[in-house]
Amino acid sequence: MNIDLTYWYLFPVGLVIATLAMSAGISGANFWIPVYLICVKLDPLLTFWLALITMIFGFGSGVVRNIHQGTVNWYLVRQYLIPTIPGAVIGSLLTFYVNGEVLVFIFGSFIFIYGNFLLKSSISSPKAPVKHNKIFWGLGFAAGFLKGLIATGLGKLIVPGMWNHEKVSHSSEVIGSAVVIIFIVNVVAAMTRMNHDFVSVLMENSETLSSVLVFVIPSVVVGGQIGPSVIKDVNADHLKVYISLILIFVSLLIFSRLWL
Repeated sequence: MNIDLTYWYLFPVGLVIATLAMSAGISGANFWIPVYLICVKLDPLLTFWLALITMIFGFGSGVVRNIHQGTVNWYLVRQYLIPTIPGAVIGSLLTFYVNGEVLVFIFGSFIFIYGNFLLKSSISSPKAPVKHNKIFWGLGFAAGFLKGLIATGLGKLIVPGMWNHEKVSHSSEVIGSAVVIIFIVNVVAAMTRMNHDFVSVLMENSETLSSVLVFVIPSVVVGGQIGPSVIKDVNADHLKVYISLILIFVSLLIFSRLWL
């Protein structure tokens, strides 16, 4: 069997993306969507689905690593799956009625706004953390909805509410729990998109998809093991600045693609 080397560069790119996503506890779609749109030049709807599939492998690896090192809070995982899963189903079903380029614009706008908000809040005068026992159900549903619609938004919306939960003992536990939630909701969102028409599109593009995934899958599996180790001893405030800068950079890539 001959391997098409056209997309060989996705292996080193995937290592970096998976490590960043796992260490920040945010969706790898933030990075894969611009790669698939700009470099591989896939159709937007196909891009969002492939980003979800890619994250299933990467975050699946991250789940194993976080469970092994004990950085998963199963209480928070169970609570946030309740609103995020139905939200993801509804968002995924709506993708069949929205233009692909509109979804790309919504994606870019969301991560740009959120990135700036997070950066501003991270560098402002720090407030004393107040412990709470709340589960933000409405925010969880919105997070799941965005995951289904534009393959991202889940980690960004639920992680802030988890930082100071009274059951969390370390920031790495927040990230580890978010990784598990994102993995499960990714599976739900990807499966919900699999109607007859979309499966036909996948079959038509099967050669390109297989050529991409042969390099992407091993890279995100390896990166999923590296990322959790990176985050284990990172300061929470520094991590928020790190996440916000990455998101702003990715949003600029998306807007440059739309403008061009």
